Amino acid sequence: MQDSKPVKVSIPIGVKLSTERCPKTQEEEEDMSRVPYASAVGRLMYVMVYTRLDIAHEVGVLSRFMSKPGKEHWTTVEQVFRYLCGTNDYGFCYQGRPGLDIVLDICGFVDANWVGDLDQRRPTSGYLFNLFGSAVSWMSKKQSVVALSTIEAKYMAATHASKEAVWLQRLCSSMGLVQGAIRIYYDNQSAIFLAKNLAYHSETKNINV
Repeated sequence: MQDSKPVKVSIPIGVKLSTERCPKTQEEEEDMSRVPYASAVGRLMYVMVYTRLDIAHEVGVLSRFMSKPGKEHWTTVEQVFRYLCGTNDYGFCYQGRPGLDIVLDICGFVDANWVGDLDQRRPTSGYLFNLFGSAVSWMSKKQSVVALSTIEAKYMAATHASKEAVWLQRLCSSMGLVQGAIRIYYDNQSAIFLAKNLAYHSETKNINV
């Protein structure tokens, strides 16, 4: 794919992958058996873990069809590779500070889509934590609980981000670095109010933990 035509979008808007696109006939299965789908997704995962957090969501979605990928799934894999070809100059840029300042300022961003998985109807959570001007921790993962509203999906996503924030705070402390409360930004006012209201709320009935 290194000589393929570069693109600026990894997955075009409107493309929604599901098991409906998996092979339905033996002939289709034989055709897809010749495609190195698992190997290609594994390579994308390797790149995503180390430097390309911008394809974390795509890798998570494509990994759901490892056992029985279809032609549209493979086309999307090729699209992601073309995206990497067109953006191979992307990278992290950390901005150091003068002196021996041990006070850190980590901030996080979190979001979720409501029904990202068309098969199991579960939301997909994502978070990103920045330090010194660039990312130090990120995640895109399908949630284990079905959400009944956008509020619940974003509330659960903020929970995952909060756990990561606590871990980062303890990591900094163990290294002798000072990190106070970590700011986490997300864009749903109702979910923010729900997080601040400790009283029992009907919107959280189906959230077991």
